[in-house]
Amino acid sequence: MKNKATGQKKKKTGPIIAVIIIAAIIAGGVYYYNQQKVSETNVQWQNISGPFAINKSQYKIGEYVFMVVSNLKPNDVGKIILVDPKGDTYDVIPFNGTMKTDFHYYFKPNTQNIGGLKLCNPTDLVGKWGIIFQGAPYKPLKFNVTNDWIEGSQAEIKSIPNC
Repeated sequence: MKNKATGQKKKKTGPIIAVIIIAAIIAGGVYYYNQQKVSETNVQWQNISGPFAINKSQYKIGEYVFMVVSNLKPNDVGKIILVDPKGDTYDVIPFNGTMKTDFHYYFKPNTQNIGGLKLCNPTDLVGKWGIIFQGAPYKPLKFNVTNDWIEGSQAEIKSIPNC
């Protein structure tokens, strides 16, 4: 009879262990989720113009520039113009506060030879960049790309031959 009693104890401990494991997984998931939220809210938006903000004023070659646009007004309609260190238009992003009041945009300055834009060497990325808000009364944002590299970017950002 002792064997039956021992067998019953084993049957009862299995579900208890399963419940403990499930509770630990749920608690870990909740903790991880909350840590992600905390890290998102700790981003310091240092470079701000009205509803437009970028996360830093200085970047390395190969680093992403993150822009957050929040609380556009209905009459905020225009274009975001990214200007490279040579003064050329790198990219254009339309915005319209009646259609979308908030959005995020990110880009990584990279070498290009498209439509007259000639950023042939990684060193062409170095210097003062501008973000101009055409059609809206906000001051331009400026940031610098330094001659330092994000580790591993050298393989990704290369000189364009015959550019």
